[in-house]
Amino acid sequence: MKIVMTIIKPFKLNEVRHEASMCPRIRPVLAVLTLFGLLLAAAPTQAQEHHANHGYQGQHGVGHEHWHQQFYSKLMRKDSKTSCCNLSDCVPTQSRMINDHYEVLVEGEWTKVPQDVIQNVAAPDGGAHVCFPKQPSNHFPKGTLFCVVLPPET
Repeated sequence: MKIVMTIIKPFKLNEVRHEASMCPRIRPVLAVLTLFGLLLAAAPTQAQEHHANHGYQGQHGVGHEHWHQQFYSKLMRKDSKTSCCNLSDCVPTQSRMINDHYEVLVEGEWTKVPQDVIQNVAAPDGGAHVCFPKQPSNHFPKGTLFCVVLPPET
């Protein structure tokens, strides 16, 4: 976080009134631009902060019920053309970019995301979501990801 300090010099009240009266149409425009700038600055981090604030770390089954019907049940694996979700495989998580690849939290550990599992859709909440087999598994090694949905800003 960058902190910017400015020095405010004393002013006379009639000087402020004079400047404001010179451009009465500028004040609403500046208010709108300021509001737009604040919204724009906050938008990219909203989904990730939401998932981080709720403690989502890709824990198998945690948060799944909320999204299954409207979102997870519609995701299809690129390799097998079958569902990404087998009733509890998909969960909200956090994501990050490290050098040339993405990582998501799976069971609390950062896991590299293969390019071919990234879904070209945005989640309804704008956050990151991951579908993976419950571990330990006899069929899938640790770190296997079926599908990953990344936030729009990534």
